[in-house]
Amino acid sequence: MTKITNRFGIKSLVVGGLFLSTVMSTAVSATTLRIASQHAPDQYASEVLRQIKTELESAGVDLKIKLYPAGQLGSGEQLIGETVRGSIDIVHSFVYSHKDPVLEINSLPYLVSNYDEMAKVFSPGSNFYGIFDERMDKLGLKLLGVTAEGFIGVMSSEKPDNYTTTGPKGQNIRVWSAQAAKLATQDMGFNTTTIDWGDAFPALQQGVVDGMIGATPEAAFSTFKEAISYYVPYNAFVENYAYYASKKTWEKKLNDEQREVITRVFAKAASGFVEWSRENDAAYLKKLEEFGVKILPVSDEERGAIAKEIRAKTWPKLEERLGKDILEKVVSDL
Repeated sequence: MTKITNRFGIKSLVVGGLFLSTVMSTAVSATTLRIASQHAPDQYASEVLRQIKTELESAGVDLKIKLYPAGQLGSGEQLIGETVRGSIDIVHSFVYSHKDPVLEINSLPYLVSNYDEMAKVFSPGSNFYGIFDERMDKLGLKLLGVTAEGFIGVMSSEKPDNYTTTGPKGQNIRVWSAQAAKLATQDMGFNTTTIDWGDAFPALQQGVVDGMIGATPEAAFSTFKEAISYYVPYNAFVENYAYYASKKTWEKKLNDEQREVITRVFAKAASGFVEWSRENDAAYLKKLEEFGVKILPVSDEERGAIAKEIRAKTWPKLEERLGKDILEKVVSDL
């Protein structure tokens, strides 16, 4: 009996050791991906990333995810460079055009007019998506999805003049670093100053600028509500971000099974943003109003007249930068 006990005790120990070895081997073989984003932890996009992390880690393909929200790993411009180099694996951020001017098609003013068009243009199969995919691929980036996160308006500390037309507004407002955005905002009647997103709040609060363009109602409420008194829902641009991966990670760090899972999970996540945006824009316009920010109404007819004028006036100015053929392809999506 003692011999049997010893024998089985030794066997049990060996099995336990093999089990421990298997666990250690699995832990070592798991591929760790660093995912960076620009959104604050309490924003919807960050909630979606946490769900993505859960889905990827539970997919049974040996993936471990580390999330870095709220610009922890750098600005949108910096994230592109780091992802090209492979030091960051996947990013959810606005795609700036400093590496390729054609990427500025994501800042075309009045590219779409409603949520149905938003869903069509920012999804796989559209000319916009195909061009964006191709240009990012040339930079060394793998496009995983475009997230359309709502329409963009103008917020300000004072009421703009002629706010329902393209007449002079008597205001200098912050704009982001895209020529398309700058030209369109000027053609809408504003003077502009280019300021990084991270510096926009103090610029508003200290009166460096009178207002800013570049935020959805949600972002205006979450980040800027204490510094503004008015919000105009021009819907001039779509707040769109992209899920993209380093091609170095994609080709050298991942296997076929992992790539398939990542592609599926991110495509699913991106596809859910438009319907969320439709409800979220309306909800946060109401929250802004409840907080004390006055929503200056723009009718569909007034907005349509502004859009028509901007497309006629601003878009031709972008032909040299973006290419007439590119613009024609994007327009044909509609």
